[in-house]
Amino acid sequence: MIIRIIRIAFCVKYKAKIYAQVLVDLIIEKKSKDAIGRFIKLLGKNGDMKKAKEIISLAEGLYFQKTGKRKIILEIARKTKNSADLFAKKNDVVEEKINPELIAGIKVIINGEKQLDFSLQKRLQEIL
Repeated sequence: MIIRIIRIAFCVKYKAKIYAQVLVDLIIEKKSKDAIGRFIKLLGKNGDMKKAKEIISLAEGLYFQKTGKRKIILEIARKTKNSADLFAKKNDVVEEKINPELIAGIKVIINGEKQLDFSLQKRLQEIL
C-alpha cells in the first residue's frame, strides 16, 4: 500500500503552466543553455514532451507579461521597408507576415489580443 502511494506521488504530472513559469524564469534570469537543456531533459523524463508546444506558447505570453515587452505581428500584403517602425517601440519583438489576401494595407496584432485592421480587404467587406 505504501509503495503504491509513493509510486503515485512520483507519477504526478505537472501542468503546462507550471513548466512555462519555470522556463520563463530560466530565460529572464539568463541561466545557461545547460539549464534550459536540463529543462528539456526533465520534460522527456516526465513524459511531458507532448506538452512542449503548449508550454512554449504559455511561456511566450508570460515572458512578454513579466518583461513588459510587446509582441507585434504585422500582416502586410507585400514586403515593405519600414513597416515595423510605424508601430514598434525599442524593446518590442516584431514579426512580419506576408498575407496577399489583404490586397493592400496592414493588420496589426499586439500580444495576440489587440488588433488594428487597416487593410483594403476589411474596407471592401464593410462596403459589401
